[in-house]
Amino acid sequence: MKIHFVSFLIVVILGSYHNVAAQDTSYDNGSPKINFLELNVSFTKASGFFKRNYPSVKLGFEMGYLRQLKAEKPLFWGISFYYTHLDNVKATISELLDFSFVDFDYSTTSSLLGLNGKLRFYPNINLGKFESYLEAQLGYKWIYTATTKTIVDDEDSSDFAIEKGSLSLTYGIAAGLNYAIKDNIYINLRANYLPGLSTAYYVKDDQNNVEFSTIDKYDLKNSTTDIIRWDLGVTFWPSFSNEE
Repeated sequence: MKIHFVSFLIVVILGSYHNVAAQDTSYDNGSPKINFLELNVSFTKASGFFKRNYPSVKLGFEMGYLRQLKAEKPLFWGISFYYTHLDNVKATISELLDFSFVDFDYSTTSSLLGLNGKLRFYPNINLGKFESYLEAQLGYKWIYTATTKTIVDDEDSSDFAIEKGSLSLTYGIAAGLNYAIKDNIYINLRANYLPGLSTAYYVKDDQNNVEFSTIDKYDLKNSTTDIIRWDLGVTFWPSFSNEE
């Protein structure tokens, strides 16, 4: 049902774009297409069953690139990449190495990586220096857990292993505001709702004891991966936007 809603949103955006294009024939077809980049700090809140395992807001970042589909028209396509740190466990464990005990620093970290394609539409609404927009998004989340093992006081001895990585198809909608501070620089504020299909991933359990590795502190869970993400940062037009 949710993915049908996103498909409906895409149809609405394309329909609105068609109406704007049909009503306004004064644009210069020789105008260059706009390209812009976005860099944001992100605040991610798990939703639904995913929230049971990650109840608190997680900090991360998001970056994206968008390109105008047609010069002087308010429809853009693009991609975005985002990263969120989920949790971490550290411990020092003594192990037998070459007939003597050696202290190893263990660190296990769970993270969420996301890559989305997006379609953005700027409706013709007069908000002064503000510009509002809507987005439809489709892509994947990758939830992975990795362990680093290092001999104490010897960083060159580091070992790295991915304990588990799982992909989850994700789709969703977003709404945002751009606030102009210069001709080609805007403050960006956006709210994203990104449901995701069910997958397996590791979750830290404070009741578990560390015995052989910090991964002992984790349990394997399975659920949908719905998130709500707020982004705050800048949108800017790079120099190559005016080279076409």
